[in-house]
Amino acid sequence: MASTFSLLSERHFLCFLCRNIFSSPVTIPCGHSFCKACLCHYWAHHQSNYCPQCRRVFTAKFDISVNRILADVSDNYRKCRPEKPPVEEVQMIQERLQKIERLLRNTISFACLFLKLNSCLREVRESQKIFSALVNSMEKRHKAVVAAIEERQREAEKRVETLVKELKQEIQELKKEDAESVTTSTMCPSEMKDWSKVTLEPDPCIGVTRRALSDMMDKMKVEVNRLSKSELKRIEKYTVEIHLSPKTAHPFLSVSEDRKQVRHTDKLQEVPDNPKRFDRVANVLAKEGFSSGRYYWEVEVGEKIEWNLGVVRQSINRKGKFTVCPANGFWILSLKSGGQYIANTSPITLVALELKPRKVGIFLDHTEGRMSFYCVETGVHIYTFTDTFTDRLHPFFSPGRLHGGKNAAPLIISSSCCSI
Repeated sequence: MASTFSLLSERHFLCFLCRNIFSSPVTIPCGHSFCKACLCHYWAHHQSNYCPQCRRVFTAKFDISVNRILADVSDNYRKCRPEKPPVEEVQMIQERLQKIERLLRNTISFACLFLKLNSCLREVRESQKIFSALVNSMEKRHKAVVAAIEERQREAEKRVETLVKELKQEIQELKKEDAESVTTSTMCPSEMKDWSKVTLEPDPCIGVTRRALSDMMDKMKVEVNRLSKSELKRIEKYTVEIHLSPKTAHPFLSVSEDRKQVRHTDKLQEVPDNPKRFDRVANVLAKEGFSSGRYYWEVEVGEKIEWNLGVVRQSINRKGKFTVCPANGFWILSLKSGGQYIANTSPITLVALELKPRKVGIFLDHTEGRMSFYCVETGVHIYTFTDTFTDRLHPFFSPGRLHGGKNAAPLIISSSCCSI
């Protein structure tokens, strides 16, 4: 029986109306068959009797009786065909398959991300190894240079001591000979050479030592400058936008509309007083404040002959006179009108610079307690304050006095960093 049904398709046993296997099938004159209940229900809702499948209209009346042969064949086919899973079960399986598919996609995405992160981590570790090797190499070179300098210095000192001893001995011998010659003669022979015009050449060893020390110091300066430039390049990634706060500006100061420039004027501005405004000293603070993390900004000082830059505690005294020092919440680097650079420590620290910076880079590491200044053009490190920062800190600016118009140029906060 199964082999017989295998030659037929299931569509031969499906009702056109309900799409299920025939139940009490009837055959109408056009030859098409339907479930009796389906056909009666269909004709009950239509005005004329016609075939639902081919649309043929029947004018003559005919008896609707069950096709027993087709009914038996349909029943046997229903018993022999493999059972289909319920629709609900199929839908549930499909939903589970979709969930599994989404899970697999997410797993693949996470795996790809993990592989990328792993690769990045390996690169970071390799970079750390290279950096550590470079640092170790520089430390070894530095120690070797220092040791060589100390050795040359010891050799030079020994040579100088030896020369001094020899000179003292010669002086004693000359004094002795001079005393003896006085007793034997009161005048020099005419053929004696005049030694007054003879110049003594310096010991060549001392000259060589001095040149070697000078060359070594020059090389060390070049190396230090190179390291400073590298450090400045590294901290540029912490650049932040800084804007001046007009509410804190002394009345003698004029802040630009974009809040990036401040200059000293020759007359008081008409501004309302408030607890945040400086009233005795021409200072202004930035709107931004920092309680943790690392930050870098640059200030153009140009050819100004006086200025003050740094950071201060948010809680500093802004009324009346005050002493600028770290103990009072000020970490400030200053250029005085005499051309002297000063770190406002207690007591003050004089800072020697070979070149006058036109742009100053300022790096604040609030977490590590470091406040550093750099010459942006050369990358040279100027000075670093070390302290424990516990309060919120604000960038500090003071363009200095006018000095008869010689110092009228503004301080300008750069919007972006310059590459070294």
